[in-house]
Amino acid sequence: MPHDTKGFRWRDAALPLLASGALTPVGPVTAVRIGAALRRYGPSLATVLAISAARHADRTAIIDERGAVTYGTLQRRAEAISAALHALHPGAKTLAVLCRNHRGFIEATVAGAQLGCELVFLNTDLPAAQLAQILDRHRPDILVHDAEYETAIAGTGFAGTRLCADGGTAEPSLDSLARQSHPAAPRVRVPVKITLLTSGTTGLAKGVSRPISQRVLLEMVATSMSATRFGTRDVLVLAPPFFHGFGLALLTGALALGATVITRTRFDPEVALGDIERHRATVFVGVPVMIQRLMAVPEQRRREFRTDSLRLAVTGAAPIAPVTISRFLAAFGPILVNGYGSTEAGVVSIATADDLLFSPKTAGRPAIGVSVRVLRADRTPAATGETGTIFVRGGLGYHGYVAEANSPAPAKEIVDGHVNTGDMGHLDADGRVYVDGRDDDMIVSGGENIYPKEVEDVLADHPAIGDTVVIGVPSAEFGQVLRAYVVPAAGHAAPGDDELKAHIRARLERYKVPKEFRALDRIPRNPSGKVLRKQLDARPSDLTS
Repeated sequence: MPHDTKGFRWRDAALPLLASGALTPVGPVTAVRIGAALRRYGPSLATVLAISAARHADRTAIIDERGAVTYGTLQRRAEAISAALHALHPGAKTLAVLCRNHRGFIEATVAGAQLGCELVFLNTDLPAAQLAQILDRHRPDILVHDAEYETAIAGTGFAGTRLCADGGTAEPSLDSLARQSHPAAPRVRVPVKITLLTSGTTGLAKGVSRPISQRVLLEMVATSMSATRFGTRDVLVLAPPFFHGFGLALLTGALALGATVITRTRFDPEVALGDIERHRATVFVGVPVMIQRLMAVPEQRRREFRTDSLRLAVTGAAPIAPVTISRFLAAFGPILVNGYGSTEAGVVSIATADDLLFSPKTAGRPAIGVSVRVLRADRTPAATGETGTIFVRGGLGYHGYVAEANSPAPAKEIVDGHVNTGDMGHLDADGRVYVDGRDDDMIVSGGENIYPKEVEDVLADHPAIGDTVVIGVPSAEFGQVLRAYVVPAAGHAAPGDDELKAHIRARLERYKVPKEFRALDRIPRNPSGKVLRKQLDARPSDLTS
């Protein structure tokens, strides 16, 4: 039995790349500008923007709450900001970004890349205590932040250079630096590193730092083109947080093509539908909870928005219930693509619209340059359809975690160059990947192994349930049992526990039925959609009190 799955291939991307417009020949002046950018900035986000600015200077790059900005203007501002930063802080090695989704995030990121700084992207929902610890761990020379974080940053004792990003009154700011004139910073001679924080929901977020090579960039672009058929004329409503790997990857791809990105600092499903209608958007990108919130908009209200311009929707970064996929496909047509990956491994696989029509449960086929193996507990290959631990090699590659002060960095298990993702899953006969749950989520109840995700998917299929999460809790009799938290769907009362138990028993084994149900107004989640389990019992009300 072969160890590796059948994934995307370079030839899968050939026609989409040609059709995208990305390979359209350019004139000699534009070619010189592109060559200069490649020599000056190397494989980085700075080069991505510079190339699109050379090709599409007058095209709208970003539409945010402040309005529209073209590629040419975005590039000129980033160049002015990086030159001013070099004059203000020569030799800066690390730049951190604490921004919501708007042009300032892009300007800060590109300016930092133009300086050759390591780029550290900070979660905008970090508690003040964790923010202080992470700033102490990474020690950025420059911190670019939104005005709303001024008080939190002041409490951390951060002593480096601070810049306001979102048009606030604090000085210096990106706006004030963009108005200055200084000699350009020196040429970047090494690949720019990016550091992402894991989106785990317990403990201090780990830092994952890596250089981005030209080969990896090309493989990611090729896989994306194979699955999505992005084009230079696409208009994207891009909702996931830019600081997260999923949002950053889609933002980078859109900027590389010269597409137009519409974004908001906070996601609202009806605002997103309005943006799709107003700008005739062709692509919607959202994490699963955003897809879920779109589908929670009452059908009559949703139909008031004209969304027929959409040809593609992309989701990823967290598990999505198969029923949510099915409902989305029924409402918008077969346009959904689902990506699977992690901060540590990067993009692992992509399920195309055809894959999801085949099975809404699949995570699709491995990305170009990525090898996926499913291994048993003894680390021998699992059989087709057999659940095991998912190991991945390739893609962005695993370069380890950033070490904490006075302690070594935690390590991931690696087998034959493949890193343990922490996910459990299986492969089908055609090499598609299926994620069955997290290794650390699995519980043993009365001697039976249970993955809560399977129960969540069944509960999500109940018409009166809008959102749900299932966890294991200690039990004197069984060792562990399941507890389900449920949010009633809009316009529905919370179902009784007997009704929910019968719903689950009709589809799963009896031992997978939760012993307890609790109702919540909402499931607490982080910006990427992962459940904040420590907050589940903050103010629950028993479903059957």
